[in-house]
Amino acid sequence: MKKWMGAALALCLLLTACGGETAQTPEQEKNTVPAEEPAQTQEQPEMPKEPVYADWQVAYADFLEELAERVKVLRDTDRPDYDPNTVDLEVGEASGTYVLYDIDKDGVPELLLRYGLGEAGYHTTVYGYRDGAVAELGDVATGHTSLYTWPGENAVAYNWGHMGGHFVDKLSIVDGTLEETKFFEEDNFNDPEKPYTPMSDIAPGSVYLRETRTLAELPELGALTLPVYDYGRDRALEEIDPERDSAAQAAIENVLENGGEFYGVSADGFGGDTGWTTLEAYLQPGGVTEYAEKPLKISTPRAWEEDFNGDGQREAVVTVQNAEGDSFSNTRYVIFGEQEGTVYAYCLNYMDNYRLEGTTFRSELMADAFRVSFDNEQCYEYGVK
Repeated sequence: MKKWMGAALALCLLLTACGGETAQTPEQEKNTVPAEEPAQTQEQPEMPKEPVYADWQVAYADFLEELAERVKVLRDTDRPDYDPNTVDLEVGEASGTYVLYDIDKDGVPELLLRYGLGEAGYHTTVYGYRDGAVAELGDVATGHTSLYTWPGENAVAYNWGHMGGHFVDKLSIVDGTLEETKFFEEDNFNDPEKPYTPMSDIAPGSVYLRETRTLAELPELGALTLPVYDYGRDRALEEIDPERDSAAQAAIENVLENGGEFYGVSADGFGGDTGWTTLEAYLQPGGVTEYAEKPLKISTPRAWEEDFNGDGQREAVVTVQNAEGDSFSNTRYVIFGEQEGTVYAYCLNYMDNYRLEGTTFRSELMADAFRVSFDNEQCYEYGVK
């Protein structure tokens, strides 16, 4: 399935707040003191803050977990009707990729789930949070389609093309159901060299809605719920904590220079889910990718300049490529980050035409830019201007 997902990615080229945060403080002990002496108030240590999630976030996360359970059943080789020749097709029809976007601008995003058996056969079902539950609002064919934000309107932009034609429709939510209306149309039949009108001119301020896979393969098959819990959070960077930053750097250097173990995770679903490994094994054919005949090479040295996740400590980035003479060619960015004592390596694939600007990956060929968010075994990409 990854092969046709890769092709789709080449053709189609998150937001209410997560809620406030509360700190639970243990009860103070009562002090027994003489009446004439004032009671001494003892400061209590600050307890770690835990996020408080909205009901819709919990509902969407549960919905994705249920999808993952369905996929587990489909992948179960012990089920009576299991067929290795059709299981990927069955999984593709059940679950694929998703993105969150507030179509009707009511403060709660919709969940747009894309599924199908290939570029021409993709469909997207739009789900909303209604009356305390996840509800289906409508389904549209989304082959040869990319979705864009539509600022200020009850709409998401449905941008598609076919046989030289370029079309943009509005998908809106009216009376609780999905409604599609035609908005823009052009073609280049008479002038094949004529460029298509960019989305930024059709829907000013629009941004490509980069979808993420519904499934996380590690540590075992489950739902990729981080985009749901990330939605609306303040992405302002924390100040670099020198102590934590230094500890992270030491841990990452141990991986890159001394053969220390790390945990490999795919950022996009196209390779990198190795789990525990070492750099030597990671670079071997069958390590980070099966598409290599020779050991991969690190083509650019690590860089420490950026805090990709905004947590107050920096990550290291290296570029990994297929070796010269290999019949496969792929440029990967790998972000090495330390969390709670474990070094993770988040792999971004098919990055030949992308350059890194700060924490943003920007295409040199098309209007596509994105950043990454990660937390332990979960990682995804999200679009930015």
